[in-house]
Amino acid sequence: MIDLEEKWQYRIDEPILQIEIGDVNNNGQNEILAASKSGRLLILSLTGKVLADKKITEKSSIWKVEVRDIDGDDKNEVIISGLDGLLSVFKCNSSYELEIFWKHQFGASISGFLLSDINNDNLSEIIAYSIDKSLRVLNPLDGSLIWGQLFEDGIGDAIVWQDPSEPALREVIATGNDGTVRIFKGINGELSWFKRFTDKLRCVSLFKSNKEEFIVCGGDDKMLHFIDKKSHNEIKTIQCQEYVWKCSQFKSMRNYNLLVSTYSFDFFDSKINIDDLEFNSKLMCFNQDLDMIWKIENVNVESISHVILKELKFFIIGTTKGKTLLIEDNKGKILAEIKKKSCVNDAKFDLDKKTLITCCDDGSLFAYFLGKS
Repeated sequence: MIDLEEKWQYRIDEPILQIEIGDVNNNGQNEILAASKSGRLLILSLTGKVLADKKITEKSSIWKVEVRDIDGDDKNEVIISGLDGLLSVFKCNSSYELEIFWKHQFGASISGFLLSDINNDNLSEIIAYSIDKSLRVLNPLDGSLIWGQLFEDGIGDAIVWQDPSEPALREVIATGNDGTVRIFKGINGELSWFKRFTDKLRCVSLFKSNKEEFIVCGGDDKMLHFIDKKSHNEIKTIQCQEYVWKCSQFKSMRNYNLLVSTYSFDFFDSKINIDDLEFNSKLMCFNQDLDMIWKIENVNVESISHVILKELKFFIIGTTKGKTLLIEDNKGKILAEIKKKSCVNDAKFDLDKKTLITCCDDGSLFAYFLGKS
């Protein structure tokens, strides 16, 4: 089991949707970045001191924040995207003042972004995708468009695949609200393959299983689909009770396992107290043979983080009902549980300080020190 000692808490008057931990101003120390529903960005120390409170957007939610060095100068930048469709990159000085580096405007809310050297120029391009139906690869130095592609509807998720035999060859695999999964050549964006399913696809992952590699995707058809990466044949489907929400592979011992969560929207329209709702959604783990090796029932997952310590590997799970669960990754054993009154939107872990940070829909931030019992 794991002991979690609450160290501090901080609260604002609106939901905190996402958090990030990183050295935001390159002073050799990690900070916490907390993004709010109205477009505020808070920067806090790991001891809970508020270092800055910035208004980034006007009454528009920030969906995602990352701290990365994107221009190769050995100094981190802050990448922010959200509901207003604006992807912004900032530089941060020693006084925590943010200066715009560049920005790129989409036509609608940005669903997400990732960074990868997709065209072998020794820079990590930003691959961003939006409800405006576009997937765009952006130059990290100035935000200019390298290539783009359009779907028939909004885009929900994307990953990068690297050819194990030719590492210079990369592809972008993306899924859309139009029910399609599409593969684009990284170097120029050319469409090389697509498949259409009956309903919206919400997530996509790669999964290395018994020397084979699969594309795994799922969504509103409540099915988990396994597609052979080489032949593009669908080799297996798994029926779920609720929407397939997130899927990702992780290294377990010598092999990979696959983590999948499903999601229920029952609480949106229900007049029943959320604590009295019995969700049909669950968290599942599959092994190399595509067999389920553990599951946790009746849990609606909002966020997933994977933590690797020398002595322990575990998932941090934030849930709709306000629970934060620490789950051993290979066996599914619950190592610790925290219950708060509000939905846990995100959870991140600082390895150096062994500190867990969570954020909630009621505007709360909590910090816990991790120890062993």
